[in-house]
Amino acid sequence: MTSRQIVGTFHGVVIEVAAWDGSAAAVDLSCACMFAEEVGGRPPVGGLAHLDAALDGQLLQLRAEGLFAATAGETLYLDPLPAAVAARALLILGMGTPTGWTARNLTPAVRQAVSTALMLGVESGALAPSMLDSGLGPDKTSGAPAAMVQGLAAALDAQARLQMAGLVRPLSLTRWVFDVGAERFDGAVRAFAAALADH
Repeated sequence: MTSRQIVGTFHGVVIEVAAWDGSAAAVDLSCACMFAEEVGGRPPVGGLAHLDAALDGQLLQLRAEGLFAATAGETLYLDPLPAAVAARALLILGMGTPTGWTARNLTPAVRQAVSTALMLGVESGALAPSMLDSGLGPDKTSGAPAAMVQGLAAALDAQARLQMAGLVRPLSLTRWVFDVGAERFDGAVRAFAAALADH
């Protein structure tokens, strides 16, 4: 059974942490970060490898062909999906090169993911940062929960302001999940809860 924990709410959206990856996330829109290359030229591991396998190797193939180079800010939207992917749709967020990358780069990526979910009118979304899967060490991933919550808050704050002005439809999103590895679950729950408490 998948470990899941609600860590708070923001603008009425329930925020969870779940020990699953981008292929197993049972949500309307599953989002996964992907770098232009892995650290040291090694193949991806963990959730990113699982996601590529669920897509019959096409994710890495698209990157190799340059059709989705995973440059910073680039996105790839996939729908429909094979049965091996639990979500209804998939959004891959390009993160650029891992060289010089820090967890602060997750803030705009998460804001883009949540904004896309709002634009699509889905009820649930999830995001897998794929940092460790791409070979980044603790020195690069420190502060990731706070950076991700900042991106989530920015998107939901903007949505609330636009809704007050009558410029967008009422919020459809009711649930957002941050994907983590099972071995990091308890620490992630504490970190995301603390980050949400600051907003």
